[in-house]
Amino acid sequence: MYFFSRWGGGYLLFKSDWKNTFLIVISTVAIIIVFISQLYFINPYTASWDQVDFALAVKRYDLMAMQPHFPGYPFFILGGKFIHLFVMDPSKALTIFNVFCYASSIFPIYKLSRRFIKRSFASLSTALIYSASYSVIMVNQPMSEGAALAAFWWYLWSLLFAFNKNNVRILIPLGFLSLMLGIRLSYMPFAIGIIFLFHWKLKRDFLKMKEIIYYLILGVIFQAIWVIGLVISEGSIIGFIKLSLAFTSGHFNDWGGTVEAADIGFVDRFLIFSLKNILWTGIATESVLSAVIYIFFLIYIFYNAFKKVKKRWPFMNLLYLLFSSYFGWALLAQNVEKARHVLPLSTLLIFFLCILLFSERIPFLIMGLSIFVLCHQVNQNVTLLKAEAKEPPAVYQMNTYIEKMNEPVILYTWEETRVLQYLDVPYTHKRIETYQYFRYDAKYFQGRTVLLTDKVIQGFRSQGISIDGKIKKIATFHSNELFEPVYHEIILYKWVAK
Repeated sequence: MYFFSRWGGGYLLFKSDWKNTFLIVISTVAIIIVFISQLYFINPYTASWDQVDFALAVKRYDLMAMQPHFPGYPFFILGGKFIHLFVMDPSKALTIFNVFCYASSIFPIYKLSRRFIKRSFASLSTALIYSASYSVIMVNQPMSEGAALAAFWWYLWSLLFAFNKNNVRILIPLGFLSLMLGIRLSYMPFAIGIIFLFHWKLKRDFLKMKEIIYYLILGVIFQAIWVIGLVISEGSIIGFIKLSLAFTSGHFNDWGGTVEAADIGFVDRFLIFSLKNILWTGIATESVLSAVIYIFFLIYIFYNAFKKVKKRWPFMNLLYLLFSSYFGWALLAQNVEKARHVLPLSTLLIFFLCILLFSERIPFLIMGLSIFVLCHQVNQNVTLLKAEAKEPPAVYQMNTYIEKMNEPVILYTWEETRVLQYLDVPYTHKRIETYQYFRYDAKYFQGRTVLLTDKVIQGFRSQGISIDGKIKKIATFHSNELFEPVYHEIILYKWVAK
């Protein structure tokens, strides 16, 4: 009986070890496949106004020329400039920098997960978060989201690292906060994590008010590193302030790519932001299969009444606070047309799901579905990354079409003209804002075919101009909405009014 008991215990131990090894291996393989795919299918296109701003800044940093636009993203551009020493294309250099930054986030994601769940499931959690398809395809664009998301995870880990009596560790989250904001200033709401850390230490007498003042001063110094650099690049602090005010007023008020978003009510805005952007796009990446599985996970968690993670809730409370702060900011102050603004929210939600799913005894069904959705995400990543690298964006397709028209044209656009400038196209194109100016300007191009994009037409109609019978649709260009939410469809019109 003793022998059988020992043999049975050994069998269970072997079975457990096999399961743990399997989870670690499949998680590691998934991460490696995603990373290699990101580097193999490097996105060669510069397909939006912001992407052009960043790409031009790699060659010449000039805020006045919107290279890049305010607030400058200095650490992101600095990283792109370094990679540009080895990669000639500035757009690809920024994308590669994103990929390597995002790969570095594997460590903090794993360490955070390991704080709550055992090693094998922390590996699975890390793989699920890292391979989230929408995050991956956004990382593979010459935008600051990829590097910012990596800095965000390092910042979260540094906050956890500072949760003890050793107050010197506070310098680490202060440093990562400066790095994160120097990459993407819109992550400012996450600074509330520092306040929470101070409050937690003060309440337990780990920190005195005088020490808090010292650390706040150091925090300001850390932020000043990149802010002063921007001021110097602009020439003076007055010039920098004027530039920032000019950009913010124009950026949030111009009609064009954001006209639809500006006209919707709060309830519609909330539904688009939470259901479409965060859940459907950010987590499920517009995959019905992923959506069904994640919804099942949510139902399972509700059914089990949110089992608590013992002895670790202070930091989880901090994560909930960070999530809520950024949720309010992104909902009210960001453009809901662009789902990329919800990236930290969608990844945090997947993290919460993993912690709640894997913190207690895990049913075989939950483990099996988790592995299945991981494999599905990896397969989806390879497919989407290949498409992102091979399929021309709608604005590129439009340019090819116009070049083949073989006739003199004048094209009136909204934000598309920034991309056309970057491509150095051979025909005349202009950014137009008002119908009155369009009618005045078009007189100087007699004998040319006058073309307009749908965003320009939307702008005219928003100004109360009736153009029925004055235009003729001649072509429509499509690309994947996940890659470019605003300009994934461009309709080209010909002006036929006399």
